[in-house]
Amino acid sequence: MTVVHIADVVDLDRYPLHSPDSQRCQELLRNGRECLREESLFVLPGFIRAGAIARMAAELEERLPWAARYEAMAGSYVPDGNDWPPGHPRTATHLFRYHQVLNYQIPNDSPLRSVYVWEPLREFLRQLMGYDTFHRSECPHLALTAKLAGEGDTDGWHFDGNDVVFSVLLQAPEDGGEFEYMPRVRSDFDENYDAVAGVFAGEGEGVRRARLCVGDLNVFHGNHTLHRVSPVKGGRRRIVGLFSYDRLPGTNFGEPYISRLRRDTPGVTALAST
Repeated sequence: MTVVHIADVVDLDRYPLHSPDSQRCQELLRNGRECLREESLFVLPGFIRAGAIARMAAELEERLPWAARYEAMAGSYVPDGNDWPPGHPRTATHLFRYHQVLNYQIPNDSPLRSVYVWEPLREFLRQLMGYDTFHRSECPHLALTAKLAGEGDTDGWHFDGNDVVFSVLLQAPEDGGEFEYMPRVRSDFDENYDAVAGVFAGEGEGVRRARLCVGDLNVFHGNHTLHRVSPVKGGRRRIVGLFSYDRLPGTNFGEPYISRLRRDTPGVTALAST
């Protein structure tokens, strides 16, 4: 097993998270909280070093034959059990299509995993979010994953079921694959369905396109922010690593999504049984 040194993976000069009391680290926390409050998105440019990014992307490309394939028309909201009328934004569906490399398919000596288990990162994110507790997920499938999106693959418009998403762009496509979002289009007190319907109809004037670059660490509030990844174009895949944390220990993800991955992807079933 190759030993991964975090200094070879993360730009510690720019992001000294291992020195939480440093002026630079405190500055990052202040800026991050302001960005999340105003924009719902906080980007740490060049967080991962270029050499490590290349290795991460190559490792994930190698696992594509065994990756789970997800392809479905799905709604934008977490189901609430209500019977909504036809034409309501709650009933709209959008295409979701991509490959996903699952946690147990990513090697223990992967530089991507070394970032995910790096304790200073977890603690920095805990302070950034203002949580009392913050734990890495223990889900064998989705604690650490990567999405690989090829020609025509996309994430349709949706709200996240969790508070925040942490991701790293590992490879950009030739075209398309843009992260588009409307910050805080809804709140705990107002669903703002008219604005959501406008986005679905292509009339959302407040939709933004984030210029995410390879190597950036992205922190995103997606529960109140409508967002999508536009269809990828060209032969180079869009690859994104995803880190899952929770305020409660021992978190696993729901069976419906995982069961669908097992059912629709023979390679996942085979790997899971070995």
